[in-house]
Amino acid sequence: MGGLSLFSTILTVVAVLLLAYWCSRLLAKQGMKTSGTRNMKVLEHIQVGQDRMILLLKVGEHTYLVGASQAGISLLTEVEGEFEADMPLTTEDTPLSSFQTILKEYLSRQPKKDGEKDE
Repeated sequence: MGGLSLFSTILTVVAVLLLAYWCSRLLAKQGMKTSGTRNMKVLEHIQVGQDRMILLLKVGEHTYLVGASQAGISLLTEVEGEFEADMPLTTEDTPLSSFQTILKEYLSRQPKKDGEKDE
């Protein structure tokens, strides 16, 4: 009888852990969907390292590229162009600027440090 109660205890702990994992994933997805207010929205984000992100923010009529890490949040640059959250990909004659294109353009404008090679 002691073996059965041990088994049910282990099964209960595993079930609680799985439920907690599932709930945390669900909450994380919901948090990113609702990451915006009337005046400020996160249009896109990209993880560039552990605890480091680059965000494309729309604040009013302006769009900013922002870096976020544990050390803080820094403005990288203001970007020009029209961006929409959940923007569909198009293959028209005038392709829309993507986050990756803007990031590459920004990085190409940065001065090279000593010892860095051109790619």
